[in-house]
Amino acid sequence: MNPLPEPSATAPSRREINKTATRGAIVDAAMALLRTEGFEAVTAERVAEAAGVSRRTFFNYFSSLEAALNGPTEAFVDHVLQLFEAQPRELPIMSAAVNALNGIADRSLLGPVAELVAVSHSSPQLDRLELEAWNNCAERLVETIVARVPATDPLTASVFANSIIGAGRAAFDFWIEQAGGDLSDASLTVLQDNLTSALSQLRDGFPTLNVPAASAQIREA
Repeated sequence: MNPLPEPSATAPSRREINKTATRGAIVDAAMALLRTEGFEAVTAERVAEAAGVSRRTFFNYFSSLEAALNGPTEAFVDHVLQLFEAQPRELPIMSAAVNALNGIADRSLLGPVAELVAVSHSSPQLDRLELEAWNNCAERLVETIVARVPATDPLTASVFANSIIGAGRAAFDFWIEQAGGDLSDASLTVLQDNLTSALSQLRDGFPTLNVPAASAQIREA
């Protein structure tokens, strides 16, 4: 009699699947309330009710309402960091970051983040939430950089991480000016292009800004 195959070590358990589904339902409920009724209507009680869970369950998954609303950003960052960590180790770190953004194939992860950023521009309460989300991204990026390049000193890792976060914020702000928060697939494609372009500028040392200086050096020679 052939033995039963061992379960895959990477396959999620039923419990993990259920936890992921519950977490997703809470985040979706929070985003739906934000979208239809505004930030003032988003309370832990209403989110829990809309998600079909108890208030206690809500707080088992999220420490605060802000943490639940940051769920889409966290999911997006998780995905990008996975793509980043999958890049070849011999690749320069900025090239790895650009490749990670280029590798985003599922823009359904980008849409909710773009929506939160767009809404936060007209809501003082959400502006603080957005700042918290960016700070969390920077902290996680520092950890990823140090793990990828262990010899990196903390200051260098922090400067690098915050440079990337600043470039990302600039790309989102520019997209909002361009598209006004349009969440169509075509608009999200433009946003992804903006993000990639912003990081490419960091990778390449802002070549367009250096053209005049280079031209002056040639003339002097």
